[in-house]
Amino acid sequence: MHILMIECNPNGIAGIANALELGHDVTLVSVDPDFYLAASPLAEAAYAHPNCEVIKSETAFSIDELTALARELHERKPIHGVTTYSEYHTVHTASVAEALGLPGMSVDGARNARHKHLTRLTLDGKGVRQPRFAHVADPADIEPAVREIGFPCVVKPSDGTASLHVLHLKDEDDLRAYLAELADVADYGRGVVRIPDLLIEEFVTGDLISVESCVLASGEIVHLGLTDRPLSGFPYFIEMGATYFRGHPLQDELFAATTQVLEGLGVDFGFIHTEFLLGADGPVLCEVNGRLIGGIVPSLMQISSGVDPYLEVIRQALGERPELAFPGDTTAGGHWFGAPIDGTVESIAFDKLADLPGYHSALAYRKPGTPVTRLSRSNFDWIGHIIFTGSDRDEVNKRCEEGLDSIDLRMKVEVAR
Repeated sequence: MHILMIECNPNGIAGIANALELGHDVTLVSVDPDFYLAASPLAEAAYAHPNCEVIKSETAFSIDELTALARELHERKPIHGVTTYSEYHTVHTASVAEALGLPGMSVDGARNARHKHLTRLTLDGKGVRQPRFAHVADPADIEPAVREIGFPCVVKPSDGTASLHVLHLKDEDDLRAYLAELADVADYGRGVVRIPDLLIEEFVTGDLISVESCVLASGEIVHLGLTDRPLSGFPYFIEMGATYFRGHPLQDELFAATTQVLEGLGVDFGFIHTEFLLGADGPVLCEVNGRLIGGIVPSLMQISSGVDPYLEVIRQALGERPELAFPGDTTAGGHWFGAPIDGTVESIAFDKLADLPGYHSALAYRKPGTPVTRLSRSNFDWIGHIIFTGSDRDEVNKRCEEGLDSIDLRMKVEVAR
């Protein structure tokens, strides 16, 4: 069968590789296919596969242009499924699937999940616990909105991802610096144009946790498990680890809240990632992502369940009922790491990790000779990860913390004179 992949993400190249191994044809449409070659060790072999076609399109972020391209591809070689692992392209995927009459999320549901201001506005007054918020579409309205919500607050682009340009503001100085920085951000790279909408939200303290779900073609919502998400980098919000598990004391409440959220937004198909902050009065909705969770978590899901969620995304797009990656007896977790200072990577070695209990794998994202920035602003500052297993999340997190101390990171740093 023929799968159209609209952009991807570095880890999601594994899904393309798996689909090719099963004999499917895959067409990847990307503004910058070379990005994946630099970011994934699997991309070169996938691109060279005889059943893989890679199309570079400078207009792939335009839904109209993308839909026209998909129709041309469909006429040349019928497409049987359309999907993506990219947060930036969930609405594009839903739109193309609808245009071709293929399985997919409703365009309205995809849009309500993709744009954070639509999530807030659509659910406002429907019984979902959300932070107090103000939606701003004109930069001139930002300062009044901040005064309405009050300091401290959180400001975030409506169409961002990976915690990019999400900031805790404590006072007017923070606000002025943020606005000056954001004024220079017209896009997120790779052809992704930023919309002007922002959210100003009250600052909710509490742990970040996400619910991983799948909405089947019948509309049934199935909750698979939970992912804890320790944060660092304050006043930025950088995810530093993840553990995939079941059994949280608030699990039933989190699952029920997620069902209410997805139904309220019209999210009616596919693997979904819903984030909550565990506030003093209970779970508070952070955001909804209308796609499979990113980063290392799909690998954690596979380690724990034996089911490859990347492949199940593709199977569902092809109209099949996916296998669901429920957490098993083994708990899997990982931690990301970054550079403590700006510099150039000389080497990243994991030799000492193999002797530690529960060690599963490790990966460096930056090759020797690559300049890196200090881990300080967003998930894009990561330079690698480690994965461990254990009997429960406490054991896994303890093992990951021990593993971080065993990484041998060597860098060349310019010394100011």
